[in-house]
Amino acid sequence: MSTAPATREFTPAMMMSPRIRVADRDRPSRFSRPLYAVLGISLALFVTACDQPAVESEPIVRPVKVHTMGKPDVTSRREYPGSIRAFQHADMGFEVGGRITKFHVREGDEVAQGEELAHLDARDFEANLKAVQANLRKAESDLKRSKNIYKEDSGAISTETIDTHQRAVDVAKANLEVSQKALDDTKLRAPFAGRMARKLVEDFQNVQAKEPVLVLQDTSTLEIEINVPERDIARGPPGRQAEEITARTQPEVIVSALPDLKFPAWIKEFASAADPVTRTFSVKLNFKNPGDVNILPGMTARVQVTVNPERAWSLPVDAALADDAGKPFVWKLDPKTKAVARAPVELGDLVDNRVKVTAGLEEGDQVAISGVNQLRDAMVVRIIEQ
Repeated sequence: MSTAPATREFTPAMMMSPRIRVADRDRPSRFSRPLYAVLGISLALFVTACDQPAVESEPIVRPVKVHTMGKPDVTSRREYPGSIRAFQHADMGFEVGGRITKFHVREGDEVAQGEELAHLDARDFEANLKAVQANLRKAESDLKRSKNIYKEDSGAISTETIDTHQRAVDVAKANLEVSQKALDDTKLRAPFAGRMARKLVEDFQNVQAKEPVLVLQDTSTLEIEINVPERDIARGPPGRQAEEITARTQPEVIVSALPDLKFPAWIKEFASAADPVTRTFSVKLNFKNPGDVNILPGMTARVQVTVNPERAWSLPVDAALADDAGKPFVWKLDPKTKAVARAPVELGDLVDNRVKVTAGLEEGDQVAISGVNQLRDAMVVRIIEQ
């Protein structure tokens, strides 16, 4: 008969036994373990940080707006739309009527001055010229005979008869010139070097005298006409010639299809009376066809002009500072290093919150016009596009 193992009853006295209390004292508390871990990580980070070299702070780069001396800013420029056309344009036609037998050029062909473009059937004109030449020979023969008779016997023929024969010769010569010109006019020649832009009639078509048969254009120089409002005309000084206005306004042509290119232009002529309907003034400008791009008549474009050129040599009042001696200076930008330096200047009149610079700067110099109170010598800046 087996005996069941003896069991001991758990009593409060057991919790107070020496063996249990010693074990509890030697075992680490569950709250002390995380604290040890944090202290260890902090010590490791401190040691690592001490081993790394110190990081130098980068210099402050100030953003500033700049003005280029002598260059008009956006507010002093105006744009006017227009359409491009050829500097020389001619609707070519024969001076006489007839049937076209041949065109010697095609649309788009370059032609030289005096080159034959087309010709008419000239057989009728050649026959008429021969008849006139025959009449002239007869008139000259009659005049010669009458003069010989008068020379041998002055009473045998009257002077009136000789005068009549002389007039017949003069008329025959005049008719010869007309007939010769009519024959020459059966050939259509280019009055200037250019390009055949369009053919207006078909081959072998009968045309009337002066009826346009083709369009000839000289595109080596192009023309654009714009309409300028009266408020912009009134700002300019009176009595200026086209050359003077060109130098003052510095016009440039921007073709709509080539917005990144600008072509210098010059004023050809301008109206001195406003259009009664639009109240604008017509201005015609010319510019050279660059040749490396395809600019053709009929393309749209716009003209940029300077309406206030004096503004290019002025600065906002806030851009000019004074040193300890009270002398004015500006912050001039080095285009290579982008660092600024003090530049002493002489100032002129104050107009519309801008002051004119009369000395100290040259054309093309870049001057800081914003954040100037935060700048120091040799400070590097970053240009903000206006």
